[in-house]
Amino acid sequence: MIALLRSRLAVAALVVGGAVLGSRAGAEGALSALQTDVDQIARRARSSVVTVYAHRFLPKQANAPAADRRVHTRVGSGVAVEEDVVLTTASVVLGADRLLVRTANGLQGDAQLLGLDPIFNVALLRVPQVRLPPLRFATRPAGVGEWVISLGTSYRAQPTQSVGNVAYRLLEPHQALLQLTNTVYPGNSGAAALNTRGELVGIVQGELAPPEPVNQDEAGERRPSGVSFALPVETVRPVYESLRRMGRVPHGFLGVTTRAARVESDVEGGQSTPIGAMVQVVVPGGPADRAGIHSGDMIVAFQRERVEYPEQLARWVAGTLPGRRVELVWVRGDVGMTARTVLTESAETIPAWVAGDPEQADAERPPARIADLEKEIRRLSDELARLKGSRPR
Repeated sequence: MIALLRSRLAVAALVVGGAVLGSRAGAEGALSALQTDVDQIARRARSSVVTVYAHRFLPKQANAPAADRRVHTRVGSGVAVEEDVVLTTASVVLGADRLLVRTANGLQGDAQLLGLDPIFNVALLRVPQVRLPPLRFATRPAGVGEWVISLGTSYRAQPTQSVGNVAYRLLEPHQALLQLTNTVYPGNSGAAALNTRGELVGIVQGELAPPEPVNQDEAGERRPSGVSFALPVETVRPVYESLRRMGRVPHGFLGVTTRAARVESDVEGGQSTPIGAMVQVVVPGGPADRAGIHSGDMIVAFQRERVEYPEQLARWVAGTLPGRRVELVWVRGDVGMTARTVLTESAETIPAWVAGDPEQADAERPPARIADLEKEIRRLSDELARLKGSRPR
């Protein structure tokens, strides 16, 4: 069936691309058969996809009755990777006081948080009351142009399904992200991204925006988006294994505190351009100190990737395993300097720069890594559009 599905996907691509395939009836037949094959894959995997409810109990307002407790609910999707263990995104469950999981056949049970990692935006839940058919991890990464079937649920717990392909792979030091053409529905954060074998090739991150709250008016609903992002299997699987084993993911530690450094642009009408991360404090004896970095230096590159702002550097360092030797480039005065140093392990499970502002309960923002990646991906998308001669959105 896999070979047949791939053949039909190829035929469908030719139909969409405008190639001459003979009769119109033949083209319609190929598309109809393609839909049948996709539906079969989705039907087998649907029972492995769940809805995740994350309730956060907010402080009651002054002079309100004791029973009048406000609840903020975030809704996302999840994927069973063991009979009673579900993968979802950290941005759905971060800060929740109670977690519930609803299965495709309507069963509902409390979930326990086994661990989460906001750097990679992955969380692992155990649901003791249910038994789910786990999805298999793909044995190889999804490449650009390969077809992807995304299965999730809406914030109203309705099943969603979309067919697309990998449009782009965003590569960062020790991290990667897939840009898909699949449609994103509100509540799809944590959905399954499947290949043509029905294997898990990634966890959908949605639009890299906060999952939809359930208590919103019909008029305020977001419409589905025609672009989505997924954390690929080669990143998801080791993060899952680390969360399963330790309840956390070890993160690299450089030992610096930095602030943004910018210059005014002569071309952009006075707008400032980020140029690096200015070092304010160096931890004595830490990796940065051993490399020779001083307060006042400006870090401009990490692992030969340009550093534009402090959050970017912090994310790259945190996404690197402790014990890894990394290359840093910094500027002192007008002199450029380069050195290698070995990162140690961060003592923080959830870094302060990721946790966000706990006072923003009614309008929770995504973790810093998510918002940061969103800016970077949109910048790259605009750059690709410019190179192709089309107008950036």
